[in-house]
Amino acid sequence: MRLIRLIHRWTGLLIGLFFLISCLSGLMIVVGKIIGSYAPFFKFFNHLHTSLFLSKTGKEILGIATLLAIVEIVTGYWLWGKMTAALARSMRKKGRSAWAAVWKMIGFKYPSPVKGLHNGAGVWSGVPLLIMILTALTWSFGWYNDIMYMLFDSGASGSWGTNLFHTIHALHVGSWDGLFSRLLWAAAVLLGGSLPVTGLLIYCRNRSRSRKHHD
Repeated sequence: MRLIRLIHRWTGLLIGLFFLISCLSGLMIVVGKIIGSYAPFFKFFNHLHTSLFLSKTGKEILGIATLLAIVEIVTGYWLWGKMTAALARSMRKKGRSAWAAVWKMIGFKYPSPVKGLHNGAGVWSGVPLLIMILTALTWSFGWYNDIMYMLFDSGASGSWGTNLFHTIHALHVGSWDGLFSRLLWAAAVLLGGSLPVTGLLIYCRNRSRSRKHHD
């Protein structure tokens, strides 16, 4: 568990800024789609989201950060599962239902306000973010795009009646079920944008406690 925790911590510190930029710029793009605006304000966030205004170099940086985000989310779920299981065992010893541990761990308060927000936001936004990440990689890497088109028939009609490209795009931007799915994706990226901030706060607090312990 210590190794997974270290991977989660240092991956988060490495990609935190890019993850925050991707989530917040993605949120603004979704807002623009919802209100039907193509003003320069929203075009600015579109360029920021896709290339950091650094053309091909920016796309490559974001592509690498996106790959690492998969590691971050998967390790986050693993740590959450281990903590939930430990809490469930503790509650069963006290005669309480193990499900009470799950309800605590999907909330936004346990075991502290900052950790609770980090845990809760990660659990609720993790799966939608993974969908966005796995679809975004088709624009980041040619080899990934080739694999997607090799695995799925690009000419086949999906549940949206479109080809693979449009299906991938719909899954990425949240347009697969109209306004509902766009709002759902907006909520996910809003929660996702909080993760680097709360993660950094947790790291700084732990560092501060560690220094005081060694003093």
